[in-house]
Amino acid sequence: MAAKDIKRGLFGMKRLEVMDQSGAEAIHLNSLYLLENMGIKVTSDQGRQLLKDAGADVDKNTKVCKIPGYLVDEMMRKCKRPVKMASRDSKKDFVLDGRHCYTCTDGVGLSTIDLETGERRPSTKKDVGESAKVVDYLPMMHMYNPLVTPLDVPEHAHTVHEFQVSMDNCSKHYTTGSTYKKEEAIYQLKMAEAIVGGEKELKRRPIISNLTCTTSPLVLGMTTDAAIEFSKKGCPPLLMAMPLVGATAPMTVAGATLLGNAQVIALATVLQLAAPGSPLCYSSEPMAMDVQTGLMEGLFPAANMVRAAHVQMSRYYNIPIFIGGWGSCSKEPDVQAGYEKAFSAFIAYLSGADMTSGPGLLENWMVLSYEQLIIDHEMFTMMADMLKGVKVDDDTLALETIEAVGHEGHFMGKKHTIDHAREMWQPMVTDGQPYKTWKDAGSKSAADHAREKAKEILKTHHVEPLADDIRKELAAIVQEAEKNIPAK
Repeated sequence: MAAKDIKRGLFGMKRLEVMDQSGAEAIHLNSLYLLENMGIKVTSDQGRQLLKDAGADVDKNTKVCKIPGYLVDEMMRKCKRPVKMASRDSKKDFVLDGRHCYTCTDGVGLSTIDLETGERRPSTKKDVGESAKVVDYLPMMHMYNPLVTPLDVPEHAHTVHEFQVSMDNCSKHYTTGSTYKKEEAIYQLKMAEAIVGGEKELKRRPIISNLTCTTSPLVLGMTTDAAIEFSKKGCPPLLMAMPLVGATAPMTVAGATLLGNAQVIALATVLQLAAPGSPLCYSSEPMAMDVQTGLMEGLFPAANMVRAAHVQMSRYYNIPIFIGGWGSCSKEPDVQAGYEKAFSAFIAYLSGADMTSGPGLLENWMVLSYEQLIIDHEMFTMMADMLKGVKVDDDTLALETIEAVGHEGHFMGKKHTIDHAREMWQPMVTDGQPYKTWKDAGSKSAADHAREKAKEILKTHHVEPLADDIRKELAAIVQEAEKNIPAK
């Protein structure tokens, strides 16, 4: 197996399916029924006009659009694989081909656990840049969504500040998770064009994508306008359903899956009308209600089942999927954070998700922990190693080597062992030392090792900076955006 396949988590294992093909067909057909008979509320003037011009029944008072099933089917056929996710550094480009899995940070936390003091504080633009730098270093983090919202910049223009500092500190693909306004999208895309060398080049190499959320039940909000701008530029929007099981969606997994799917394909229809054949991705980040307290939790089994079902629906439509949600409601890097994140992430990848997000954030995606970011990366490297499955051939069976070693021998030093040693998973922070050695070295926890590693990365890792002329151009665009993006 090629090294690039190991690095990027080639799917070799049989994929987890939570429903059969008839279930996926039922979700699709009932989604069409909802969109055609109940309709979906579209608050975007541009979105409603696109649907109306294409034959949808649009109520100008309620803004509810009843979309013919044939139109949805026609537009979904225009959505194609593969989808290219380009990077500032072209060597870090990747393609969503349905055979590999990739990892992205989650975004828009408001607090940071300080690496030096261990105390929480409001997040800053510096945190965005430093966490971007750590992500640039980590080999199995493939794309960066700003982990936090900087609270030390003008609120209405925070997205352009995030893009500016991220591009200077990370050479990987960038996903914006909080671009809600059309004007924000316009300025971010203008910055991306400045980096790659113009509009035509950006369409060829989309270094930015947009995570755009639908609203449950059955609403396409003003984020639709931003998504349209990204589609017109050939930069893939990630169309996210966020059903809250038992609150804004039915209590059943099937019902929540249906509602989220209807919203995603409705938005896909709008975007294909705006820019036929433009790239896009399905996306899902459900949460489930704790029936004892009424609180919403993203890692409960029902939420994970909806994610897995939405992965199947993305395969039904043959489009890539971005799964949000391997976060944790834990307040610090601890055992709870470990099992919540590991279980939900592995479910998503076993289902066949092209991309997932969640590394680095705690307390329901609100708090950045550099230690957790490193630990989450460690967990994903283990998952990716297992997702390759098992290759069985004459070489891997090692029959001749077994016979040569004989009874009561060992395999250390054998050529076959040496040849395959580099394929073995290797830890970055996991401590496998005996107790006494561990005790003598300071009894360090995984979080301690991760904290030291994060500090080392920030001190020693070099990211090729943007050229000075591009930096100046981005700074000028940010100043212009601060003046022109609506404050409300």
